Amino acid sequence: MNRLQIWNKNIVSSDLIYKLNSKNLNNIISLNNIVLKSTINTSISDPKDIIFGLVALELLTNQKAKISRTRKSIAAFKTRKFVPISSKVTLRKRKLYSCIDFLICVAFPKWTQIKELEKRSLVIAKTSLSLGLPNLTMFPQLIKEYEQLPKEMGLTVTMNSTNVVNESDLLMLLSQYQMPVTL
Repeated sequence: MNRLQIWNKNIVSSDLIYKLNSKNLNNIISLNNIVLKSTINTSISDPKDIIFGLVALELLTNQKAKISRTRKSIAAFKTRKFVPISSKVTLRKRKLYSCIDFLICVAFPKWTQIKELEKRSLVIAKTSLSLGLPNLTMFPQLIKEYEQLPKEMGLTVTMNSTNVVNESDLLMLLSQYQMPVTL
């Protein structure tokens, strides 16, 4: 078991029961999965650029990435049907906690713009939270390959959860993992 998975099982779950006054143990907030999505702005005009996103995600997660394609052609965006636009990886269970542990302990301390993840810098849906990372130099796996990566490449980290009533519950769960969020 991962360090953060043990922390979640022993400390976070019991702490959230007291903080949220849950009467049922099955209604505790928990993370369901994490989706890492790599997008490159030039992939519409040159579909071969999607390979950079695939390689970056495979280096970060040690898992094969999946290519996302357009469903239909839209003239305003200059896209055609079935053109690759991004790549994504979904992490569940053990890899989920190792990814969060890596983000909190390694990647976020190297990010110079982060002091605290404020509510306005996060995209919060009812059960998920998305965080856009514009610069990939914070990941040590990508330092050697950074010169070959396109400058317009970004990464979106989406954390999906279950049993969330409102967004403050989700931020409370992330703060339990020592993620720098403001409630």
